[in-house]
Amino acid sequence: MVTFFEIWVSFKYLLPKTKEKFFSIITIFSFVGISLGVATLIIVMSVMNGFRDELTNKILGVNGHLKLQHFNNLKINNEDSLNESLNKKISGIYVNKVIVSQALFSKNSFSTGVFLKGVEGKYFSERRIFSNIKSSSINAFKNNEGILVGEKLKKKLNLKIGEFITILSSNNIQTVFGNMPRSASFKIVGFFNTGMYEYDSALIFFPIEVIQSFLNMENYFDFYEIQLENFDKLDEKQILLKANIPNFLKISDWRQLNPSLFNALEVEKNVMFLILLLIIIVAAFNLISSMIILVSMKRRDIGVLRILGVKKNQILKIFVINGSIIGILGTILGCFLGLIFCININQIKSFIELFLESNLFSEEIYFFSQLPVIINYSQIFQIALISIFLSFLSTIYPSIRASKVDPINLIKWD
Repeated sequence: MVTFFEIWVSFKYLLPKTKEKFFSIITIFSFVGISLGVATLIIVMSVMNGFRDELTNKILGVNGHLKLQHFNNLKINNEDSLNESLNKKISGIYVNKVIVSQALFSKNSFSTGVFLKGVEGKYFSERRIFSNIKSSSINAFKNNEGILVGEKLKKKLNLKIGEFITILSSNNIQTVFGNMPRSASFKIVGFFNTGMYEYDSALIFFPIEVIQSFLNMENYFDFYEIQLENFDKLDEKQILLKANIPNFLKISDWRQLNPSLFNALEVEKNVMFLILLLIIIVAAFNLISSMIILVSMKRRDIGVLRILGVKKNQILKIFVINGSIIGILGTILGCFLGLIFCININQIKSFIELFLESNLFSEEIYFFSQLPVIINYSQIFQIALISIFLSFLSTIYPSIRASKVDPINLIKWD
């Protein structure tokens, strides 16, 4: 049990006299070190959470959660009605026929490589990531009137709805003169914005019938793409799908399709946590130093307290409370600073960019126009507990040293 006397003495030692300036400076450094360590850890982990979640949502929003394709990567016949039967048998899934290809986009004197994706008209209404597409554009797309182009490509070339662009496919046409590039002009009926630079600058959506005609695929498509209403039921839906698909089809989920990317993000998140935890550990060592200095400066006071009848375990508790107060207050301030920074991180980023006159996070490199942040309060609670625990550990050795001060020797020397 901790008594009021022990707390009172701890606070008296926490606010030293003006002549003990050196101890005050060490204590302030310990306090600030713990605060900055906790704040930095919260900020970085929140950004990492947001980055992983945003990247996952954008990639899966465009590419789907599951893919059904032929074991030998053969084309699937368009007359196959598996998508209709799966939608009827399994609830909470959207199955689409998809064709993918690479091509060269050309307008005036500008050319760039692009990805072509042929989808059904219902594809966009089933995915929230495309909620910004105008309904008139989706209707025109469903009627096979034209294609959808990314916003970044639109801004780069000043494209407009109703304009025609030329696409050169990687699938060549065999003629008597040899292989000739397959090319055609297509009308732009709308624009999409996923918020991910790679897609918005290099992806073009085609109505599946139009791309089949363009690539001369007749009545075939590449694979089925499946989007789930509830991402958390991925494993459950995958088991149901395996039981309801033909033997010649194989099923792959997003983890198998993008293993290196998401494993790298997870490893980076864990490594960043360990590296930034070192900041708190360094601050804890500063706390040990300040506590040892405090014990040395208060040896005479400890001797007086012992003569007055204060027990060793009380002296121990006084110094443990003293160090723990610094750790707890530093942790609370760190949590507050971390949360405030996370909430306003994009405004702070914009201010720094305005001040430095440079772009801190280029969209071409980091994929996103805004820094994504997800504040995980259970994670913040764990960080706070670790910080307080390390602060508590830092007080043990100096406190034991203080409790072993011999009052007889102090009186003799004084």
